Amino acid sequence: MPSTTTASIRCAIIACMTLGILLLMPPANGQSIALTFDDGPNMADHIGLSAADRNAAILRQLAAARLKSILFVTRTDADPTRNELIRQWGASGHQVGNHTATHPNFEGTSLAAFEQELLACDQAIRDVPGFTRRFRFPYLKEGDTAEKRDGFLQFLDSNSYQTGPVSVDASDWYYSQRLSTRLKDHPNADTQPYRDAYLRHIYGRAEYYDGLSRTVLGRSVAHVLLLHHNLINALFLQDMIQMFKDKGWTLIDSDVAFKDPVYAMRPDILPAGESILWALAKKKGVPGLRYPAEDDVYEKPILDRLHL
Repeated sequence: MPSTTTASIRCAIIACMTLGILLLMPPANGQSIALTFDDGPNMADHIGLSAADRNAAILRQLAAARLKSILFVTRTDADPTRNELIRQWGASGHQVGNHTATHPNFEGTSLAAFEQELLACDQAIRDVPGFTRRFRFPYLKEGDTAEKRDGFLQFLDSNSYQTGPVSVDASDWYYSQRLSTRLKDHPNADTQPYRDAYLRHIYGRAEYYDGLSRTVLGRSVAHVLLLHHNLINALFLQDMIQMFKDKGWTLIDSDVAFKDPVYAMRPDILPAGESILWALAKKKGVPGLRYPAEDDVYEKPILDRLHL
């Protein structure tokens, strides 16, 4: 039998480990969310901020909030300036994930070609600081046939890759596009109305998907929000973070959020993909599901009414 001293030490170690896990995870009945980013940096876009300035602004706001995130990148170019901006994410303690080489839609791409897309990106980014074997499907499209869906998941497993699902899908790209269009024509335009509309949009999407979470799982998951490396996030990320805090949400690191068991689930639906919560709701037959692609079909009327 172990000595009293040894037993006491073991109990202390277990207690410390348990406390550590509890501190990392969000409150059981609370709402938590992690921020993740796709598609950047776009070196050709100089509206509002240069690519380097956008990169610096996003990283600065994440650092101020003491949050760690992940940037999913496409890589085929050899632009040393772009490569350096990507490296800055890893050097700042963030992760860099695989988003294919050229960002194709899997629904229009063969399984073999899609596998090569992952391998090409992997070869380009594997030596980047912060590289992690986590893959996010472009457009969140995970296959339009069972053969492609299941075949690529097996391919990921065989290459020791995990997926990078999202729970909250949104149209940050569309709001940023509208803002950029205004600034291109009117460089001194007031950006405050875009900020306010954007924050309402993001929180509305978070509430919608949190409602789906409670409907299909009976709980609020550790949410993963899909954002993009774009102007509107460079300008207003800190405001978004504060908004969630003010509404009682807990901001968490992306690698903590991905530990939620929901992200290991693989709903048997076709076409496969979208938000994991939307996919689970579709599988369960939840009525009245709104199509998850948050594009101008939904957001254009809102911004048009606001003359934005």
